[in-house]
Amino acid sequence: LELAHVAQAAGIGLYGGTLLEGTIGTAASLHAWATLPELAWGTEMFGPLLLEDDIVETPLRYHDFGVELPTGPGLGITLDEDKLAHYARI
Repeated sequence: LELAHVAQAAGIGLYGGTLLEGTIGTAASLHAWATLPELAWGTEMFGPLLLEDDIVETPLRYHDFGVELPTGPGLGITLDEDKLAHYARI
């Protein structure tokens, strides 16, 4: 976000993209992008849609070519403890 503010001050349009994060990274990015006044080049926050499975109790809500900003404490998501245990590598 610090770099985004520097870019905005220089008149550079922003793009809110990520790589292919799961829901945790995508939720964090969504919250960050939501603090910015403008994203001139939009966003592409579709990483969780490419996953076979996820480690959250409730997936992000995608509709109308967008995704809802999760609400609630922290990032607004809840980890699924059973799936965390299932995918753990010890």
